[in-house]
Amino acid sequence: MNEPQSASDGVVEDSETYRHDEHGCVEVTGIWHRTRRLETTRDVDRRNTIVVRFVPGADGRWIDELAEPLDDFLDEID
Repeated sequence: MNEPQSASDGVVEDSETYRHDEHGCVEVTGIWHRTRRLETTRDVDRRNTIVVRFVPGADGRWIDELAEPLDDFLDEID
């Protein structure tokens, strides 16, 4: 697993690792705007609903994939 990134300027990247307040170290497995998959949140209007899918690791083992709205995810990793 890669070193956790920071979400500077509210930007989240697909396949990057972040430190999540509730779930610890997580890897982003998908960023979705409606039915379109995104690689980054860099050029997306945050007023629209963006869902971030991620896999949290517990004791080095990956468990079920979770999802949160972008704003909630950013709150948890800032």
